[in-house]
Amino acid sequence: MLMGFISRMLALGNRRSDDFTMDDYIKAFLSGDDLLPPTTSSGATVSSNSALGVSAVYGCVNIISSVLASLPLFVYERTDQGKNRVRDDLTYKLLHDQPNKSQTSFDWRRLTAVHQLLWGAGISEIEFDKQGFPVALWPIPPWRVTVLTTQDRREPVYEIKLPDGRQRRIPQYRTVVFPAMGTSIFEWKSPITVHRETIGLAMAMKEFGAKTFGQGTNPAGIVYHPGKLSVESEDSLRKSMQGYAGLSQSHRLMLLEDGMKWERVGLPPEDAQYLESQSWSVSEIARIYNVPLHLLQSHEKSTSWGSGLEELNAGFVTITLRPYLVQWEQEINRRLIFVDNRFCEFLVEGLLRGKLKERYEAYAIGRTNGWLSANDIRSLENMNRINGNAGDDYLVPLNMTTAGTKPDEGKQDGGKKDA
Repeated sequence: MLMGFISRMLALGNRRSDDFTMDDYIKAFLSGDDLLPPTTSSGATVSSNSALGVSAVYGCVNIISSVLASLPLFVYERTDQGKNRVRDDLTYKLLHDQPNKSQTSFDWRRLTAVHQLLWGAGISEIEFDKQGFPVALWPIPPWRVTVLTTQDRREPVYEIKLPDGRQRRIPQYRTVVFPAMGTSIFEWKSPITVHRETIGLAMAMKEFGAKTFGQGTNPAGIVYHPGKLSVESEDSLRKSMQGYAGLSQSHRLMLLEDGMKWERVGLPPEDAQYLESQSWSVSEIARIYNVPLHLLQSHEKSTSWGSGLEELNAGFVTITLRPYLVQWEQEINRRLIFVDNRFCEFLVEGLLRGKLKERYEAYAIGRTNGWLSANDIRSLENMNRINGNAGDDYLVPLNMTTAGTKPDEGKQDGGKKDA
């Protein structure tokens, strides 16, 4: 069943990264990202790390990476009846349990997705055993990777720059790579780099708002006095006005003397524009990552994705998340699974579930019409199968027949009716 993989691996040379230790991975991660982050027209310095300081960027990256990492990921084997889960596969243990000695499957997938969403690609080196089977997946910091080309320019080679100045080159067959977007197989496009002006504007507005509230003068009201106050009179007036401050003093009758007048100060126009700009930046960043606004806790604007929560979540799964899932499945299948009739697949049914009553009504329709068995339904609800074969039976309605079949015109007695 193997696709000549072992012999191919032996012909390609070394299978393990004996010269690249775990300490090297840790040092590469701790050494930082963009060495010279670009400055935008707004004056903000944008890098993949600093962009996380924008709440909308953090929210989009956190939502996509966390959901992708939390979805069940199984290895299946194709059968005549469909597919069965395989638990004795080495790849299953890497994907479902522990891809390396330092990370769980959730941690590895989320970190890889974060690299993909911020730096433009998530990349890991595959460690093989002596028989040529994958035994570990080691994430590589994408800011340390340069994509090179072979002489025939048919496949990339990844050059890793280590903190001590050493460089390593890893061929494509020893990596799993999940690029965000690119113009060729030798180039990655980071969403942060492509949209750094938009993100820089959001960072500049955030800094402006912080300095405005920290250093600006924004009184709630102003008291006008027709004359000039002495130092003693000003101190006395301040003390008397403090008696009206605070929530407990709300709606008290204010007494003003000597022709003084009170004028409430509303929200300045420039502050109102600032709030509108904040909302605009959230929408722009959500558009970059194709994340619906309701998941970012932004409910001011209506959406065309649907009106109910189930419709909104289904739109997120099919429009936002599904392209990532298909990409991950195809890359894992071609790099980590070497048995012809086996493949990996994410389970998204849990995200698409409706309300309990609606699900049970749908199950009842499928059960009574003969295309769902009891075990099919229990499997969809993450329940154990019924012992024996009773749970695999499919019901057939008695008053239905194959399309095109003529009904009986009479019984054996000729179909005569009683007089």
